[in-house]
Amino acid sequence: MDWPKLLSVAIVLLVIVWSAGATVELIATTLSIGPNVVPAAVAVAFLAFALVVAIGVGARSRRWLENPRSYW
Repeated sequence: MDWPKLLSVAIVLLVIVWSAGATVELIATTLSIGPNVVPAAVAVAFLAFALVVAIGVGARSRRWLENPRSYW
């Protein structure tokens, strides 16, 4: 495996770990108590939906991980 593919995989893993930590922190602080729980939950659900759609559109052919030299 060459360095561009390793770099691409490392960046993807970093984003996944960072997103998971941010989600845990968001749930612990924003969605725990208070009058803004429902609007915050709706906003988080919309962002999660938008993220899934963006990942689906961007990874249709998995070009980034299969051909990282075109991006680095």
